[in-house]
Amino acid sequence: MNTSTLPEIQALQTAAVVPAELLLIPLSRLRPSSRNVGKSGGTSIPELAASIYRIGLLQNLVVILSDDGEYYEVVAGKRRLAALKLLAKRRKIGKDREVPCLPVADASARTVSLTENVQRVAMHPADQFEAFAALVAEGRPIEDIAADFSVSPLVVQRRLKLANVSPRLLADYRTDAVTLEQLMALAITDDHAAQEAAFYESPEWQRSPQALRDHLTHEEIEAGKDALARLVGVEVYEAAGGGLRRDLFSDEEQGLFLTDAALLDRLARDKLAGVADQVRAEGC
Repeated sequence: MNTSTLPEIQALQTAAVVPAELLLIPLSRLRPSSRNVGKSGGTSIPELAASIYRIGLLQNLVVILSDDGEYYEVVAGKRRLAALKLLAKRRKIGKDREVPCLPVADASARTVSLTENVQRVAMHPADQFEAFAALVAEGRPIEDIAADFSVSPLVVQRRLKLANVSPRLLADYRTDAVTLEQLMALAITDDHAAQEAAFYESPEWQRSPQALRDHLTHEEIEAGKDALARLVGVEVYEAAGGGLRRDLFSDEEQGLFLTDAALLDRLARDKLAGVADQVRAEGC
């Protein structure tokens, strides 16, 4: 049974107003603490891992130094730690990837964990997306923002993309009527009307992330899956003035869409005609 008193919790909340210094600790030196009061609930670890991989860690961990001084034990953020460990196991990130952590006194560990799980209202991810957009609007380079928050420039670009989703959809995301995965799928276009139509005009069973993405790209050609696109080549298509749409949330080898089917068809015909001419010449 937790024996933390109300004055203790109030003291911690008062102390939280004073800025504390975060440490960047290698993932290999982090392990769960038995004093973390959170036991279950929330998004599954694989889903959380996928989210962290795409848009970065949105909230730091809280740690205490282990008795042997070799490790830091996570007293708040056990699921985030498990997701990071899963990413390392799958070789998506390095085992020594630096993780932002807030160190607290050993005596306060269980109270801190209780405060995070019961009382503290965390900053909503949508607020963070909009804060990143505000920094860019102030003239901050993406590379500088990435360095300040220990993330890659791609992570910053992904958060900016999410900040640019329709305000109506972002409002519903804040109330859990839209999931983060759905938001990422809708972000493939910057057209707010198209985003809203794809989501609100589709029945619930057609609102999976893949179905939403397919809806918004149904007139386009996915470069990695189309035979003509492979025949022509993306570089040739782009050099000829062809439009491209990139899905920032897909892997590098996926998520590239060609928007001009007529141009692709013409380039393919031209290439095939050239090959045919060459074959006829060689036959002669």
